[in-house]
Amino acid sequence: MSMNEHSSCASSQGLAALPGLFNLRARAWAAWKRHRNERVLENLSYDTLKDIGFPSVDDAVHKTDQ
Repeated sequence: MSMNEHSSCASSQGLAALPGLFNLRARAWAAWKRHRNERVLENLSYDTLKDIGFPSVDDAVHKTDQ
């Protein structure tokens, strides 16, 4: 095997790993955005959460009692 054949084989193996790295990067970015959004929602007041459609705790209690 010549040096040129060896380097092309190594570079093709490196390129084969690129989609996996991009997928990992995309998943990490999505997880960070999801975490950031959860933190923002946790810091909202109860009235604001109720206004944007989150169910109140009282609704859950009444549904289990019935």
